Amino acid sequence: MKKNIFTSFILLLSFALFTACGSNSKQDPEPVAGPYAFFNATTPLTVYDYEENNGTVEAGVYEIKVQLLKDGLAYPGQIVNMQPFDYKYGSVYAQTVITDANGYATFYYMVPEDYSKVKGENYTIEALYLDYEVDPANPDRAPKVLLRQDFEIRLR
Repeated sequence: MKKNIFTSFILLLSFALFTACGSNSKQDPEPVAGPYAFFNATTPLTVYDYEENNGTVEAGVYEIKVQLLKDGLAYPGQIVNMQPFDYKYGSVYAQTVITDANGYATFYYMVPEDYSKVKGENYTIEALYLDYEVDPANPDRAPKVLLRQDFEIRLR
């Protein structure tokens, strides 16, 4: 009798263990492709028309930031580019910036001149970190995209 109880217990424990180990209801995170990562991105960003916001944001300019990391540490002195986007959704002061001592790339987004045409819409703009290293075997190749960061702009 004790042997049957022990065998049943071992069988039940094994069944529970195999069943629990086989179920993965959470999606696994995407593997990191390399040593670089974007972190602390200013997204989503809600912007308002300068006049309707009682002028609280200086001339409708908003800061968009993202931190560049290499091996988990801030990576200063690197070039980050903002992809061109439709001018009707606004503009950025400079499309290319250098990361600061804390690895932050800071862009200055300006609301569009005719805000009423896009008010209420959401729009996504994208920053890129590129590999500008020259390949001696192929010196004319375009820079490879190492990272992409989307910024959602909510025009309210």
